Amino acid sequence: MQRATTPVSLQRLIYRNYLKSALIPMLAIEIVLLTLYFSINLYISSRNQATLLQEVQNNLLTIITSEAHSINTQLGEVAHLTGVLQRAQETFFAHPDGCRLPNGPPRLERHPNGAYYKTEDNGGASLYYAATTPIGEAEQHKALCSEELDPLFQAIVETNLIVTQAYLNTADAMNRLYPFLHDAAALFGPSWDVNELTFYYEADAAHNPQRQAVWTSAYLDPAGAGWVISSIAPIYRGDVLEGVTGLDVTIDKLIRHVLDLDLSWDATPFLIDRDGTILAMPPRIEQVFGLRELLEHDYTAPLGMTHSKPDAYNILRSKNPNFRTGMLEFFSSGQHLLELQIGKTQYVLLQQHISQTGWRLMVLVNQSRILAPITALRDLSNRIGYAAIGVLIGFYIGFFLVLLMSVRRLADRIVSPLQALSAATSNLGQRLDQRRLQPVGIEEVDQLSHNFNEMTSALDERTTQLIAAELARQAKERETRTLTRMANTDLLTEVYNRRKIETVLNRLINNLNTTGEPFGLILCDIDHFKSVNDQYGHLAGDQVLIELSRLLRAQLRRGDAVGRWGGEEFMIVCPYIDQMGAEQTAEKLRSSIAEHTFSMVGTATASFGVALAQRGEAHDALVERADAALYAAKAAGRNCVRLSV
Repeated sequence: MQRATTPVSLQRLIYRNYLKSALIPMLAIEIVLLTLYFSINLYISSRNQATLLQEVQNNLLTIITSEAHSINTQLGEVAHLTGVLQRAQETFFAHPDGCRLPNGPPRLERHPNGAYYKTEDNGGASLYYAATTPIGEAEQHKALCSEELDPLFQAIVETNLIVTQAYLNTADAMNRLYPFLHDAAALFGPSWDVNELTFYYEADAAHNPQRQAVWTSAYLDPAGAGWVISSIAPIYRGDVLEGVTGLDVTIDKLIRHVLDLDLSWDATPFLIDRDGTILAMPPRIEQVFGLRELLEHDYTAPLGMTHSKPDAYNILRSKNPNFRTGMLEFFSSGQHLLELQIGKTQYVLLQQHISQTGWRLMVLVNQSRILAPITALRDLSNRIGYAAIGVLIGFYIGFFLVLLMSVRRLADRIVSPLQALSAATSNLGQRLDQRRLQPVGIEEVDQLSHNFNEMTSALDERTTQLIAAELARQAKERETRTLTRMANTDLLTEVYNRRKIETVLNRLINNLNTTGEPFGLILCDIDHFKSVNDQYGHLAGDQVLIELSRLLRAQLRRGDAVGRWGGEEFMIVCPYIDQMGAEQTAEKLRSSIAEHTFSMVGTATASFGVALAQRGEAHDALVERADAALYAAKAAGRNCVRLSV
């Protein structure tokens, strides 16, 4: 049977155990501890190095994964916009008879070198026809009527920060480029062969049989924008390749914020294309690979060739066979991390794939830079250990003598207040009305007791105040949300009321006048709504209004706004849209209403009037044009869409 241990007081325990702990055993323990200290210090240093390397790898991989995802998302948006351009231009070539000039008639002339070009900037794109192309009636018509593509070019370039140019290159050597290129005929020269240009042949039938948007390799932009890539798509009329459209993305704009990242451990990011060519790198990478980034270019020659980076910038073609083999295996393995040696320096290299273009975002970090703090800490720990040996010997001799005289007196003074404080703190979680602790003459313990007394008093008061304040705040928020919704919403249909939709309309008019942001206005009126009320009653009419408002909201884009203009008439405001888009939106709404079965009255139709806002146009004039288009739709037999002229 195990013998029960007799409890002893803290006072007696302190005194008795100190006497048992003689100076010699204490010194012996310290010698053992110091020996363990040096051994453990060496072991921990090795383990810390491995752990730090893993932490660095994880940290940097997380950063480049996030940055690669951001780049991929931006490139995906550009590819989507390329598809928008492709569809708009295929529509243009499929209907060559119409001719809309959004910026007025352009001035087209012959250049002294024989090229046919647009001489003045009318707010749209530049136009160039090679001198080798005979300019007949069909070519003049194409040069003139392709002006209707300019608003879409402008909207895409000016709303996407990484897109620098939008263009159309046709099979008969016509180029339409936005922003406007002054004196395009002189810059392009008398002729060029579009079939030899990267941003043309990579989208033709041989290279892109799927007719989808694709990305080119990096090349030197002939219009002077530096190193760029293009998202390009073919433009077909039936099985005839009419041309290639594209959007240029400047690599510097796309990657600059990544190269400027201030990463820990002096880690340095750089960008490599799918073939292993370095696309963008900061000065530190230039030093490692012995290269110099191509930042200055000569654009004096005619813009008829595609320039790529030389083989010296391709790390998969390095003259060092070991480095070349390691990089080839790293590329093909799909792994994220590689430890490699360049010269006499050991590096850690991490990569993340960018699926849109097949690029690799990489980070290079000097391994010795990572381990420097661990090495310094290990050396410092050893020096501290050596100093501790000498100090401890003298310390314990004096410590033993002094402590022997004061230990009993100190034990008496410490135990009593500690017991009182321990009892008070153990009940703090259950109750706040604690009995106040009294001073005992030890400054730190008395201060601790005083702080504890103040804390318990303040805690009760603040808890009560916080609860009351939080309840009041929640009630205020609920009241504010309810009042805001009631002030801006039509109570029957739950869309914007007339006051709110007019506020939205006025804001967009101001934006149009200041920043040029386009928008369309659509007025919708339910056909024969009075007969619905007469035949089925006003409750049925209200239900029709409710269902129609839900149909409108379901078909509109996220940024569009719909409001009840009055009675059975609704107003729809569509930001960032051209006239064709506004008309297509109205037609989609009209079709969905005509195909819908209303719960109480069966079928119903609606008529639509569409107007594209014009700069400087007053609110009433814009509404009047949309209203006139609505009346034209009514006059045309209802259940149709009419545009404002």
